[in-house]
Amino acid sequence: MKYLILRTEATNGACQLRAIDNVPRDHRLKVGVSCIEGFPDDASFTMNETFPDDIRLVDSLANTSSLLVVSARFKAALESTPGALFQNEVLPVKIINHRGRTEKAPYYVINQLNHPPCLDEKKSKGSRSPINPAIFQFMKKMVLDPALIPAELMLFRPAQYRRYPLVRADLAEALGKLELTGFELREIAGYEF
Repeated sequence: MKYLILRTEATNGACQLRAIDNVPRDHRLKVGVSCIEGFPDDASFTMNETFPDDIRLVDSLANTSSLLVVSARFKAALESTPGALFQNEVLPVKIINHRGRTEKAPYYVINQLNHPPCLDEKKSKGSRSPINPAIFQFMKKMVLDPALIPAELMLFRPAQYRRYPLVRADLAEALGKLELTGFELREIAGYEF
């Protein structure tokens, strides 16, 4: 099975977000822990003041938390693809604009719960985290071992490098037909991290 990197792109004029706010122990969103029970109603992202002219809302929003933040349209696309949200949870968040007002458009964090240790450790290249050498802090070359990826997973993050979600090729094809904005699906081979 083939997988692609889902990379949120800060496209021209699209808003860029700061880190998630009002979520106690928000680090759990990065390591595959379920947060749906008791997820705060006021969970939000604020537009990054470093980019005051960037206000356009797109289907996938760049954020400093490296979370997958998607529009209702993107969420609906995932929901309409059987199995796409297996081992993922959908968490509603608000977007706060540069004027401090909440945007009307609904957005969601898609929290990947299953982080399989699926990198080929001998072929993947990068710098290990000094705090946790089991993970890569920086990646130069990613090589997957498909035998370590549960066949039913369509959207997930590798345990050894959680920066980007990976998308199974059939889901990538379905998403590519919908003209969603704010992200690119890129081949892993040859990708420059």
